[in-house]
Amino acid sequence: MRGIKAYKEKPVAEKVLQALESMILTGELQPRERLVVNTLADRLRVSAYAIRTALQALQGKGLVKMESNRGALVSDLGADEIQEIFEVRVGLERIANRMAAKNVTPVDISRLEEIEAWLEAAYARSELSEVVAANHRFHNCIAEMSRNQTLIKMILELKKRCHIFNTTAWSSPDVVALLFEEHRQYIRALSDKEMELLDELPERHFGHSKSLFLQHLEAKRVNLAPPAL
Repeated sequence: MRGIKAYKEKPVAEKVLQALESMILTGELQPRERLVVNTLADRLRVSAYAIRTALQALQGKGLVKMESNRGALVSDLGADEIQEIFEVRVGLERIANRMAAKNVTPVDISRLEEIEAWLEAAYARSELSEVVAANHRFHNCIAEMSRNQTLIKMILELKKRCHIFNTTAWSSPDVVALLFEEHRQYIRALSDKEMELLDELPERHFGHSKSLFLQHLEAKRVNLAPPAL
């Protein structure tokens, strides 16, 4: 009977997993936010079993962690982990850019332009979740142009580890202007096969979010420091 129940619950658990993962990646659920099983079950109108199953899967992906005194929490990252992830992300994106430039078609360029237009319109409407989603689509589109499924999966999984500072850059209008300009540079560089620019862009582009989030971490550390005696 237990096996039958698990089988029946499986499709629901998969939907719950996708829903919770999306809520974390878009920032709807914030780093260090406590994930209460019954509250989430009521919110998503599913069983507590489905929530617990999804949280275990998210823990395996590094998006959720368990603490003995608080239960399940949305994961956060330290400065060293952020730097490590950033370095690997830049390396993978450079490889993807080179491979994409070899495969890119006019249809691909038009799709990137369409996504960028949607992204900028969503930002103008102050719809942060749409902004983050469109930004993901933009970079996923480039990765998919590589036609290398292993590389695509590696980038997608690593991007999920970056969820904590995905929204940080969008809080700074000056940085947003740079991000939009760099997206246009991506499109032009892919269209014209400017390999040097494609190699240079990832470190600069993803560096904005990294720098802002490290500043945020430092400010939080200072605020939490005990007062001097």
